[in-house]
Amino acid sequence: MTAAEVTQKPARRRPGRLATAMAALTTVVGVLPVFLIGGLAVQLETDLNLTPSSLGIVVAVFWGVSALLSASAGVAATALGLRRGMPLGVCLGLIALAGIAFLTPDWPWLILWLTFAGAANALCQPLSNGLIVEQVGTRNRAFAFGLKQAAIPAATLAAGLSVPLVALTIGWQWTFTIAAGLALLFIPVLLRSVPRRTASATAASKPTSTPLPRELRPFLLMTAIASGLGSAQANVVGSFTVSSAVGAGFDAATAGLLLGAASVAGILARPLVGIAADRGIGGSMATVAIMMGTGCVGLIGMASGNPIAYGIGCIIAFGLGWGWNGLAHFVVSRASHPHTTRATGITQIGTYLGATLGPLVFGFIFTHFPDGVGWALAAVVAAAGAATALVAFRLEKRLRDG
Repeated sequence: MTAAEVTQKPARRRPGRLATAMAALTTVVGVLPVFLIGGLAVQLETDLNLTPSSLGIVVAVFWGVSALLSASAGVAATALGLRRGMPLGVCLGLIALAGIAFLTPDWPWLILWLTFAGAANALCQPLSNGLIVEQVGTRNRAFAFGLKQAAIPAATLAAGLSVPLVALTIGWQWTFTIAAGLALLFIPVLLRSVPRRTASATAASKPTSTPLPRELRPFLLMTAIASGLGSAQANVVGSFTVSSAVGAGFDAATAGLLLGAASVAGILARPLVGIAADRGIGGSMATVAIMMGTGCVGLIGMASGNPIAYGIGCIIAFGLGWGWNGLAHFVVSRASHPHTTRATGITQIGTYLGATLGPLVFGFIFTHFPDGVGWALAAVVAAAGAATALVAFRLEKRLRDG
């Protein structure tokens, strides 16, 4: 090996690593506002009159806007390109964070700011996926998708840690102020880091305009349904863990730390599942089904009302019951190439609809029924998601065999 080859080898790897980091951080900005609200629910209830029902409403607004804009955001992402689209998505997230920090006298204002955040999320997801597909080699692509999707529990971790570190010391507004400041600092980094598309890269990764193959559509439909069910139960965990933990006997600071610990499990699970998939272990919708089923067990523990079972179940529900979505992105991108952009747009609609309806419905349940009832019903939803993912796996296998 020559000296030139030695120096070129790291250079080839660096774009993929940088692209994964930029994709993950962009995703964090898009989802951080909604998970900070969930993590700070106890403090917001005191200052903004945010009840479990109203929490469900504002969280549903975020995911509902993401669902409504998902298809058009995919088109806009293609038109804008990475260098314009990704900073725009971060700016929308910045507006949401700053608005919550400085212009929220009562909880209905959260609806306005989470509308901006939902638009940010809808735009950031396809752009981040496109950056990974363009810059990361197939050998490490599942790992990269896992790292990118680990941004979601990373946002939840930030929300959990912010309770004892910031919200209980200097006030919840400072949590959003700090997050907005970091988002502002990230914009110039993003502008310098996102590559301009070369002619060869554009030709290789340009989405095809041909219709989706007929045999692909049933797989995408079942994957969208499975993702919707999985997202519904998972976002209930993200939205109501802290407030429910206080009811289960945890103090506010410990409940926030529990949310942080569970988020670490989610952060670790997603890239680890991706590493396994890159090495031929799992990497299918069957693996997604197993993870959702395991999350169902964790939710049953949370429904028990026992503090120890609640804590362990929370970690399982976060780590495995919510750790499947990066793998699902990878499976869809692999099965649908060269239709990846539109295919992931279809499955993301399911994800966003589940994330919209889950907190909305469960916000009502947690308000009018004991918390154990809510977690038990979430376990039923997780089990249904696992069953649907198995159906999607059969269709995935048929696509591979065909």
